[in-house]
Amino acid sequence: MKTTKTQKAVLLAHALKADATGKYPTEIEIAQVGSWRTPWHGNFELTVNDFNEAVTHFDAGIYRVNGTEPLPGTLDHLGGDTPAAFRINSVYVVDNKFMASVTWTALGKEKLDRDEYRYISFEFNTRAQPFVNPENEDEVLVNVLTGATLTNDPLFKKLKPVMASARSGSNKDEGEDMDLKTIRAKKLEDLSAEEKAFLEENKAELTAEELTAFGLEVEAVETDEAKTAREAKEAQDAIDAQKVIDDQAAADAQAADEATKLEASTKGMSKDQKAMFTKLQASVSALEADAKAGREAQQELLKTRLTSSVKAQVERGAIKSDQLEHGVELLMASTEANRTKLTSFLEALPSNPLMASAEGSGKEEDEEVELTKEEIEQAEQFGNDLETVKAYKKEQLKAAAKK
Repeated sequence: MKTTKTQKAVLLAHALKADATGKYPTEIEIAQVGSWRTPWHGNFELTVNDFNEAVTHFDAGIYRVNGTEPLPGTLDHLGGDTPAAFRINSVYVVDNKFMASVTWTALGKEKLDRDEYRYISFEFNTRAQPFVNPENEDEVLVNVLTGATLTNDPLFKKLKPVMASARSGSNKDEGEDMDLKTIRAKKLEDLSAEEKAFLEENKAELTAEELTAFGLEVEAVETDEAKTAREAKEAQDAIDAQKVIDDQAAADAQAADEATKLEASTKGMSKDQKAMFTKLQASVSALEADAKAGREAQQELLKTRLTSSVKAQVERGAIKSDQLEHGVELLMASTEANRTKLTSFLEALPSNPLMASAEGSGKEEDEEVELTKEEIEQAEQFGNDLETVKAYKKEQLKAAAKK
């Protein structure tokens, strides 16, 4: 029974000639041993063993109607319900050549008489393109002859034994020995669909300019900076992921430890007593969590208030803007009593419009001013240089002198 190919066969073409008396050829050489490179079927070779296996499959009726009918030969790989131009009755191997015994139909004889066709192209499933029987997917065969056709468009004109047909037929793709050097010299608008597909398959060999010219996607090249950033992110992600795992493991260990302690604490208790103990423990845990949340909320409120206070000193130029965060941290770490003293000290510092507007340093005159030990310590804690503090103090003394 005839089946349908699920893998596209390799299509090769061979010159077809009548003899000196004008008789139609009945024994046709359709292939010779050799190897080929095509964009559609990859690199493949045909050996004597391949041909012998093809003969075995033909004789077994593979891809033949009822397993006995001759294989029909068509025109230009049209296939389907088109009339046959010839029929392949048998195949055999002679002197490294794959031969076929054929009979010609009236249509085929007419085409030869009118010299409309000069080549025969056979369709063949190679080792690289196996034949899969759609009626039995477990049947996968290589080296299967599935048909032949008359053609006029052989591409491998320099190859006497076998030439690939460049013409595309219905539902079939023929192999082409395309040359990258020749194709890359063409313009985009001059390329055929097959040539564009060939360039796509071989774009690794094209330059960036050629990829752009042929409308092919240019793969982005990762810069050293981008690579460093990516690797740093991947490393950090790995650290974060491990931290999640470690935290979960620690939580699980703590839960197991608490369960062990609970078991020890409730040893000897009745069922009701254990339930009451567990309930009380849950209440204590909830209270502790609430207390912790309350402390955290209180700290956030305190931080907000202190940030507002220090920011006011920055805005009037009493301290530098880059010391805002440090000032808040210093106040947060202080006791309530020290926090009050530090706040009073900051509020007592003179305003400096130049510092506030970032137009000056506060050192506008050369008159020396002495700082007390306490003033020096406070200045160092807030990261202010002594000259700036002296300038503040100088302005303060001037203002007091004018009163």
